[in-house]
Amino acid sequence: WIARSVLTSVNSVPDGYSAPPWLAVAPQLIITALLVFVLALGTILFFSVRKAKKRQQSFFNKPAYRTFFNFFLPLTTGGIFCLALLLNGYVGIVAPVMLLFYGVSLINAAKYTYGSIFGLGCAEIVLGLLCAFFPGKGLLFWSAGFGVLHILYGIYFYVSIERKERLS
Repeated sequence: WIARSVLTSVNSVPDGYSAPPWLAVAPQLIITALLVFVLALGTILFFSVRKAKKRQQSFFNKPAYRTFFNFFLPLTTGGIFCLALLLNGYVGIVAPVMLLFYGVSLINAAKYTYGSIFGLGCAEIVLGLLCAFFPGKGLLFWSAGFGVLHILYGIYFYVSIERKERLS
């Protein structure tokens, strides 16, 4: 009796036994996340291909395939795991899991690209672990991990690597 009244008050449907309220916005969130991911991937590919052409190198070579495979294997695994978490109602741990798997992806890809990616991956993992201890603060940690850390890494990368390559 008490459980039914609580479920009825939490859910806005007559029987009170529908899916959790977050499922109403889940499709929009998933579409937005996929759109951002595709745009980010497109940007990476565009600039990488452009840089390879300037250097008169082939972009689609064995090291590139290794990098992509080693990056996307843990990332795809994490994405599927996050989808399973969402569908089973474990919304609170999706943010830390995303940060953790993204960090693992970066560390895994660092073997085939710039070594400094390893540090970014470690920072993402630390943020993911911290996020796990602060439920409800996922957006804040996402902003720090996918926003601030990438801006700082971009500045570091430009100053330490890109600029030196341009000068030489």
